[in-house]
Amino acid sequence: MPTFVSFLLLASKRSSALLLLLLFFSPTQCASFSTPHLLATEAALERTHHHHDNHHHPRCIPSRLTKAAAYHNYHVLCMSNSSDSDSRSSTHAQRTSSIIDEFISTVLKSLQDKTFESFTLKGPPAPRKNRRSSSKLSNNTEDMDAKMEREKEALRGKYKTILGRLVFLQDKKKRRKKNGGNDAAASDVESGSLYLQVTIKYHLATDIAQNWKIGTLNEHTDEIALDVSEVESGFRGIFATAWGDSDNNADSGVPLSEWGATTNKDGEMDIRSGELVIADGSYDLQLHGNKPSFRPSKTKNKKKEKGQSQLMNDPTQLSHDRTKNVPLSTSSEFFQKLGVTNADNKPKVGMASKLRQCQKFVEIVSNLVEISYSNNNGAKNIRAIDMGCGRGYLTFSLHSYLSDKYNNSDCVVETQGIERRPKLVREINGIASELGKGKFEKLNFIEGSIGETDNSIFGDAKQHQSGENKDSVDIVIALHACDTATDDALWFAIGRGVEVIVTAPCCQHELRPQIDRHVSNNPSHILANVLRHAIYRERATEQITDSIRAILLEIAGYDVQVFEFVGGEHTAKNSIITATKKVLSGSKKEGTRLEERRKSLVELAELYGVKQQRLASLMGESITSSSNLEVNAAGGMPPL
Repeated sequence: MPTFVSFLLLASKRSSALLLLLLFFSPTQCASFSTPHLLATEAALERTHHHHDNHHHPRCIPSRLTKAAAYHNYHVLCMSNSSDSDSRSSTHAQRTSSIIDEFISTVLKSLQDKTFESFTLKGPPAPRKNRRSSSKLSNNTEDMDAKMEREKEALRGKYKTILGRLVFLQDKKKRRKKNGGNDAAASDVESGSLYLQVTIKYHLATDIAQNWKIGTLNEHTDEIALDVSEVESGFRGIFATAWGDSDNNADSGVPLSEWGATTNKDGEMDIRSGELVIADGSYDLQLHGNKPSFRPSKTKNKKKEKGQSQLMNDPTQLSHDRTKNVPLSTSSEFFQKLGVTNADNKPKVGMASKLRQCQKFVEIVSNLVEISYSNNNGAKNIRAIDMGCGRGYLTFSLHSYLSDKYNNSDCVVETQGIERRPKLVREINGIASELGKGKFEKLNFIEGSIGETDNSIFGDAKQHQSGENKDSVDIVIALHACDTATDDALWFAIGRGVEVIVTAPCCQHELRPQIDRHVSNNPSHILANVLRHAIYRERATEQITDSIRAILLEIAGYDVQVFEFVGGEHTAKNSIITATKKVLSGSKKEGTRLEERRKSLVELAELYGVKQQRLASLMGESITSSSNLEVNAAGGMPPL
């Protein structure tokens, strides 16, 4: 009892040093103090351990022997009767703490030396089934599944992976250079800050991203004024959370997952391993197991040369606002002539989506042309027809790109737009003439309808059916050709052996009456509960029409892809069908494949009650198993 009275007197005087001596030499066991006694002890201690020590620990040693003291936001070990196992645990914790300090120090030094590139930290892996165990215990599959679910649930909210990279974020308001003002010679400069962007991925929880500020770019010297204090604080918060210290986490600024703090076993560290990549090598961090370590990687440093990181020396290349790599320059004169961009090469009001469509369209077609041109060794020229070209935005865009890439003494690029409206044809021909006799000399527009143009640059279909050798790669484009006009454009291309076909179907109405009638006559149809709704029949009509077209193109000897052209915010009719002609050898395997596609065509048509489709009729392909369709096109399907 006298010892305890002295204990309280010392506590009231907040004499922490004498209190620790008393606890150490007192015959009274620390474990004999009750909870109120321990709380009084905590209140008596000065929390100055870290205030006078520049060496911050991510977490002081956790131990079951902690009985009567606490400082700052960390727990400290108060020595009492300790066992050998507890001593080993304390030594391991001290070693882990030291390794974490070394990792953080190396990261901070690499930032200051401008050699940092990235880091990765990994938590406990998700549980997986052991195939050998599952085969032996096949009768206990349910027990194993239940065990797996418990293990997964135990990981909920714990770190899975933490990734760090450098990013440069521009200020919203750009500043001018020294010769600024309104001088035409003045130009905008990058102004912003460099951050370490940290993405935290949790088990069974939502990912979180944070930006830890490293410094601000000086607009006059293009140098970054570094301050890594926020990075250090962030790392210490992450590792403290990995120890299970949620109290420290509240002050660190590192967020927990939406599931809150997790529970750890004594001495357990949720970060198992990691990697730090710098300009002249990489380091491996290992915190799981009996021997925590942080050392240079043995496998990834052989080809590294010493030096600074290019990313930190030129942080503006990390900007999210960097110029996109697009096929067409917005400064192209034809964009201004067509009213897409203004004098500053910026999209006019309402034309930004049109500019994006042009860029995406050229990207798609150019990839197809490149494949076909490289596969066709005899091809010298490139010819393209845009059927139903409208004002010619895409026609001008494609011709400009292909001319820049392929036009030379050995290759001539020729493009033709076909449009029904005579006034519009005269207008866009005038724009092509105004652009001069350079690369736009071989661009022209003619009046005509889709599939009914005999004076096109491709000529008629007979010369292609006769097997005449071609010296060009031909392209047919038909975007937003309404209803069966798309089928006419496809037949125009197939009949002339065109190598590249690009269509964006529109207003697929032809099959709707047939599908409506089939659903009405078959109330027990397998899809009756879906197709009884008019809106779903409308959507099904679009999908079935384009699916039949895709199969027919495959029968005609093309590789076919169907995908989204641009986002739905630009146009609702945004699906696109591309086809590139294959080189056929006439093998038995190709014959078998052809029969399989014809069988698939019949099965699809019969499922929805489709008995007639425009392109199938033009090609002479039967889409019913009971009867053959009458061939409406002269000569039917051209030879492959």
